[in-house]
Amino acid sequence: MQFIYPSFLFALLALVIPIIIHLFQLRRYKKVVFSDIRFLKQITEQNQKQRNIKEWIILAARCLALACLVFAFAKPFIPFNQKEIVRNNKAISIFIDNSLSMSQLGKEGQLLEVAKNKAKDIASFYGDNDLFQILTNDFEGKHQRLLDKKDFLLYLDEVKLSNQSKSFEKILSRQKQAFDEASNATKIAYLITDLQQNQFNSLNPIDSNLQVNLVQIKPNLGNNLSIDSAWIEQPLILPNTNTILYVKVSNFGSLDMTDVPLTFKVDGLQKGIANVTCKANSNQIVQLQFTLNDANFHQAELSLLDNPVVFDDKLYLTLKAFGNQTVIAINANESIKQVYGIDENYQLENFGINAIDYSAFSKASCIVLNELPEFSSGLQTEIQKYISNGGVVYIIPNANSETLAKTNEFLKQLNAPQLAPMVTQNLKVSRINTFDEVFKNVFSKIPDLANWPALTKNYNMQINSAIKGNMVAALNSDAPFIFKSKYGNGIVYLSSTPLQNDWSNFTEHALFVPFMLRLPLVNKHSNALYYNIDKTINYVFEKNTNSKVVYLKDKKDEIAFDVTNSNNKSAINLSNIKQAGSYQIMANNKTEVLADVSFNLNRNESNLSIITNDSLQTVNGQILQTNDLAKHQKEIELSFNGTPLWRWFLLAAILFVLVEVLLLKLK
Repeated sequence: MQFIYPSFLFALLALVIPIIIHLFQLRRYKKVVFSDIRFLKQITEQNQKQRNIKEWIILAARCLALACLVFAFAKPFIPFNQKEIVRNNKAISIFIDNSLSMSQLGKEGQLLEVAKNKAKDIASFYGDNDLFQILTNDFEGKHQRLLDKKDFLLYLDEVKLSNQSKSFEKILSRQKQAFDEASNATKIAYLITDLQQNQFNSLNPIDSNLQVNLVQIKPNLGNNLSIDSAWIEQPLILPNTNTILYVKVSNFGSLDMTDVPLTFKVDGLQKGIANVTCKANSNQIVQLQFTLNDANFHQAELSLLDNPVVFDDKLYLTLKAFGNQTVIAINANESIKQVYGIDENYQLENFGINAIDYSAFSKASCIVLNELPEFSSGLQTEIQKYISNGGVVYIIPNANSETLAKTNEFLKQLNAPQLAPMVTQNLKVSRINTFDEVFKNVFSKIPDLANWPALTKNYNMQINSAIKGNMVAALNSDAPFIFKSKYGNGIVYLSSTPLQNDWSNFTEHALFVPFMLRLPLVNKHSNALYYNIDKTINYVFEKNTNSKVVYLKDKKDEIAFDVTNSNNKSAINLSNIKQAGSYQIMANNKTEVLADVSFNLNRNESNLSIITNDSLQTVNGQILQTNDLAKHQKEIELSFNGTPLWRWFLLAAILFVLVEVLLLKLK
């Protein structure tokens, strides 16, 4: 037995007072006149013995009553599990899972509201002098300090659903940071959550000095069909070209889903629909087709109808086709002019070797150097600058072998292969690198005996280990027909033959047109169809902007972002986006639209599976399943107060007082 206020035990010294009174009490006697006292002595002796026994019993009752009263004020208790009870304030951190999965319904209503009510109950278990932290997935700064109970309850009412989701480890780490403010307090952590599996992907041992209580909020069992992701395989969307959009739909439920309509809209108009059939705990890839008629930004939306979890039933996309590709050719022949004249999306600017407009290089998607006999210092400088900034150059050697030395000198500066003297030999292209961007997705299937271009003459390429690149097309002699090398941020394509019929039939082959048309697109990539809302995105504008500040705007809000310019490119870092949807990026005049961009919620919350008890038990430390809060309240009282005995001592004091009163009334 221990005492909360052991100093009260000094009051036991007061027991001396009734003892002294009993031993030295002074009585006043009255004289009584008797006519005959013959029997008085015998009666007096008998009454004296009874009186002495009675007085000792009264004294004992009086002393016991006083002792029990002192013990009651000292508040005795029996420790819980024989552990020493520490009498200090407590710091209680309560994490409330406000992720989107908490929008589900349980037996008691929406899971988030149930969690908030349980947080109130937990707070009521502790004293008014204890400190509290409220924590949510938002990790707000105002939630990082310890509060009194009144402020805690006010902040608790403000908790709403959030698109954020934090891992178990990050939550505990955040709680420990708050506990640093109360170094001498007893620290207790609560996690009120639906215990989704994705929060517990990594379960490392936790601090054994920290008591962690997991309060699970169980949802009603249900299915969830989610639009997981979407993509196109082409690096670019081209105008007036049929494009396939791939959509991954995942079924996280235990029931098969049949013929669920998936709707595809562009700029608010429905462009496609597909019926999705997806087996339980599996996914399905759906293909939708669309065509863009211009090179403008278009806001698109994928949606399906699925209850009760609806936050992942929409996916916002931004679509944009690349058009008006400018190709600069120096000394172009008829084959080059014809291939870029067949598609209105390409604009060819041809310069003679002595009349080159270098200022036009910055807007070119590709530069073709066709059989130049020499390379002036100015041309060499501008080409190197263009490639270093991400440009693509296609070098076609001159048929005149006397120019080979000057060509090799230029190729050496670009860290490209050297050309050996001409070889007359009948060869054929034997392999195509379909993984290279210039041929990627050009062929649906390559036949085993493909009829590739044939050569009668060519320059062999000399490739050393310092050259960074790979063969795009190889000859049956294993020599390169077309070689790609890296220089700065750009790419150099080098052909082993001129575009002349007495060297090869390349210009007449079906491979020539797609190769030339894909060259301007090789080092271009569309910005992503969409971004996740919980990540910081470095967005690079297609065209540079003079605005120092731009605004990300939707129908309701706008956010300002600073523009950074480097390597002749304008970019912004997009972060702290609150709502999923499609946005416009406006210049600082707020009238010019620079770009469109789409943000979607992270799909981690779509998987509604919960962690098993076996997995939780593998974690070292004090992790307690605390689902019965009434039982938990009693455990708290026992843990921090033990089994109180003061009521029993107070009852005993009253009982002894009654005994004393009864004895005093007995004659």
